Amino acid sequence: MKKLSLLFFITTSAFASLSSPFPSTVEGISINNTHSVGSFNKVYRGQAPLGKIEQLSDFGITDILIFKNQTKNEIDREYAEISKKGLTHIKTKQIDFLWHKYPSYKESCEQLIDGLKLIRDVDQSKDRKLFFHCTVGEDRTGALSGLWRMLSQKWSMKRAFYYEMCENGYGHGNRNKPFYVYNEIRNDLTPLFIFMARKIKSGELSLNNLTYRICSDEIKKKQSGKLKCNISSKFSKKTYQR
Repeated sequence: MKKLSLLFFITTSAFASLSSPFPSTVEGISINNTHSVGSFNKVYRGQAPLGKIEQLSDFGITDILIFKNQTKNEIDREYAEISKKGLTHIKTKQIDFLWHKYPSYKESCEQLIDGLKLIRDVDQSKDRKLFFHCTVGEDRTGALSGLWRMLSQKWSMKRAFYYEMCENGYGHGNRNKPFYVYNEIRNDLTPLFIFMARKIKSGELSLNNLTYRICSDEIKKKQSGKLKCNISSKFSKKTYQR
């Protein structure tokens, strides 16, 4: 029990320094795991941009969505950097989304819908660009990206899961991710993604109907077994920084 408690402490306390080994695919942005999500070059995903927020401003980003809870002071540091660099023209919104152990699946579902609403609003605007992130841009960011692909581009659940999520480090898609982390993702976040993906497939959730009414605590965790990331070969083996 003591060993498990120590492992939990070490894993969670180091989140603020976590970094994804996946490089950016967007020219002009060197923030790891940055990719365009969609076909109109208005929505981008990535890891936390600490130390590189000016790149987002230079790229024309007008909105930042911080899709995570604060574990130390990393969100405060991001707001401070925006202020210090004089980038207050960038609208920043934070949604306190956890990566596992949800107090309520209903609340977490509603938070995903809030994130999708912001992405939709920016995507449908004339002159806005959004960058959204969690810590490393792999799991929480991946789930939000996958759902957005399904809503906006009619991707299937499997296509969104394997090509948008796993290929950018979701769960075991990052082969250096510790077992404890991807196991928790598989047990908690993946069932939530599947639940919402099925609501999209059924038509209960759509771009024109991003409603809380679909949200429920009745999530069957065992349904996550049908979707499982294979170990990615997109990058050479490195130490998963914690």
